[in-house]
Amino acid sequence: MKEYKLVETAEAGNLPAVVGIWSKIKGLLFKEIDFSKPVVLEMTVQEEKVLTEVHDFLFQEIKFPELHDFFFQEINIFKKKNK
Repeated sequence: MKEYKLVETAEAGNLPAVVGIWSKIKGLLFKEIDFSKPVVLEMTVQEEKVLTEVHDFLFQEIKFPELHDFFFQEINIFKKKNK
């Protein structure tokens, strides 16, 4: 679906002009933002579920024994494994 905006010039009159990709990009990049308003996110149920799962994964509790075992595991680089 194409977007049109009305161009009001002396030559063109009041004719619609096709909105190009560059106009859309400029409109997005140089949009004025009012920082005094609170930010409100409207999400669907699925988006909210995914965000919750990602948050839980990123901020999960890591217990010290598991971390200690991971960092201080025995590594043999130059020796053969002892069986």
